[in-house]
Amino acid sequence: MIYRLYGLTLSTDFRFANHLLPGTGTPDLTFACVDQPPDSSQQDATVYTSPYRAEDGESVLVLRHANNYDILHFAHTADFYVWPERILCHLLNPDYDYLVEIHLLGPVLSFWLERQGLPALHAAAVVVDDRAIAFLSANKGGKSSLAAAFMQAGFPLLSDDIVPVERAGGAFVGRPGYPQMRLWPEEAQHFLGCYEDLDLVHPMLSKRRVPVGGDGFGDFCDHSQPLACLYLPERRDPANSGAQIEIVPVSPRDAVFELIRHSFAVRMAEAVGLAAQRLDFFAQMAGQVPVRRLVYPSGFEHLPRVRDAVLADLQELHHSG
Repeated sequence: MIYRLYGLTLSTDFRFANHLLPGTGTPDLTFACVDQPPDSSQQDATVYTSPYRAEDGESVLVLRHANNYDILHFAHTADFYVWPERILCHLLNPDYDYLVEIHLLGPVLSFWLERQGLPALHAAAVVVDDRAIAFLSANKGGKSSLAAAFMQAGFPLLSDDIVPVERAGGAFVGRPGYPQMRLWPEEAQHFLGCYEDLDLVHPMLSKRRVPVGGDGFGDFCDHSQPLACLYLPERRDPANSGAQIEIVPVSPRDAVFELIRHSFAVRMAEAVGLAAQRLDFFAQMAGQVPVRRLVYPSGFEHLPRVRDAVLADLQELHHSG
């Protein structure tokens, strides 16, 4: 089967639980699970060790580099062998087979994209007037709720959680992800009216998979879009900070650091020698794509006003540009 995601075509016989779009033609990348690891005659060296630890003290993620491939070792779970044209997964414990897909669609593919010169932002993006806007934040930072608020008003989703960026035709464009969101129960309840019948993202978490487009929630844009603006959301308690909404321009210099900070696989990318390349890419991007700090009150009831404020800001940007 061939699928489309992150602007590439992936050939695999792996059965995804996530909703991916079918693809055609010659694949850019192949993926397979294997019973035995590939030939281990090549010497490899550890280039990155995550500071986060499993219960037994082992690092949750270790990146090793061999002569012509990289190995992403997830503690007690799986090893992913990454080449430019293929990725292999050797599952270490069958009890954790559900994590293969989670790791592949997140850190593994974001690292592969970085290797191809495509920085992957930790963001959710929607399309407004044939241009993309992205909300950059860490987990529980509010990016998916903001994207869902725009989708509720008819603006299509471009990508949730990972937004690969490339330079094309003199513009910086965001690549599409796949037609699905991941929402916490309270978010799904607010936007869909229920959540109990939605599949869990992870058996140990309450977050749910939300199909997008068709019979699902909102619409999905399946092709790349030029980036109109990037927003850095900051939620504040209205009881302490009031209900005002502020949108403040970020200087290009500070924007570069925010883009680096909100990259999905920044530490691994830097560990394999991509820091200078990424710095140059983001410096050019920050000089061309506006970055705004979006300060807004927490609470679903405030999201329509936040959406309107962002739309007004985009209109002002468009007229000033």
